[in-house]
Amino acid sequence: MILIENIFGTKDAPTILLFGGNPSRRLEVLKLISQLGNISILGALSEEEGIEIMKKTCKVDLVLIGGAYTFEQRFRIKNFIEEHDKNIEITEPGVEYLYSNQNIKDAIINKINFNQIIT
Repeated sequence: MILIENIFGTKDAPTILLFGGNPSRRLEVLKLISQLGNISILGALSEEEGIEIMKKTCKVDLVLIGGAYTFEQRFRIKNFIEEHDKNIEITEPGVEYLYSNQNIKDAIINKINFNQIIT
C-alpha cells in the first residue's frame, strides 16, 4: 500500500506541516485535514524530517506536532519554529487539547483563517 505524504492546494492555500510518528496515522490525519478544503499539507515522520521540510519550504502557516513526540522533541521543534518564523502557528493534539479528530480540525480552523481554507 502506498501512503500519501503530502497534499497540495492552490498556490495561495494555507500550508500545514504535520509532524507525525506513524505512517498510517499520518495518512488518516492528512485525509482529515484535507477535508477542510483548499489547503496544502506536508507530512513528516520524524523531528529531523520535519525540520528539513521547514528549511526547504517557503511558507508554513501552521505546524501540527502529533502525539508520538516527546517533550524534548516538542521543545526543539518549537525552538526551531521560533527562530525560523515567529508567525507560524503551532497546535499539539494530546497536549493542548484532548486528542481526537474533531478537536484537531477545530484547532486548525481556530488557528488559520477559516475563510482562506474553504474552496
